[in-house]
Amino acid sequence: MSAKQVKTQSTADASSSSGSSSALSQRPQFSIQCWQPRSQPLLFAGVLILYATVVFAVYWFTRDVLMTGVTVTALLLVSWRLWIPVRFHIGPTGVIQSVLGQQRQLGWGYVKQIQPHRGGLRVLYQTAGSELSLRKTLVISVPQSQLEELVTTFEYYMLD
Repeated sequence: MSAKQVKTQSTADASSSSGSSSALSQRPQFSIQCWQPRSQPLLFAGVLILYATVVFAVYWFTRDVLMTGVTVTALLLVSWRLWIPVRFHIGPTGVIQSVLGQQRQLGWGYVKQIQPHRGGLRVLYQTAGSELSLRKTLVISVPQSQLEELVTTFEYYMLD
């Protein structure tokens, strides 16, 4: 289901309820599933080739299957976002990130800044109250045809 279909469906569902929720139904919403093999196949193929080369080199130099297995495990763990689809929903309550059925919500009060990013949008957020705490980054990859809608949705809620 595309992001526009989700947006239209949620607007239709919300407008069919009571009149008090009609204001919420007119707020923009955006949903997308980010999965690197589908959204950036050339980058994904390049990473696969690089990983295969590293694993082969480790085996070639060590001749140790255990060390090769540790290398494969380490590479997969540090690049888990390449292998697992991540779903994002941007709406009135903030950004909801779903990974393997687990949801994490980031309220609009925590979002500090958005920046264009290669093939998407980088969201800088801060979860601690102190300005001295570290800022974290969330990258939402979208097709070029949906980038403007994503940026517009973020700008709507960040200016609110």
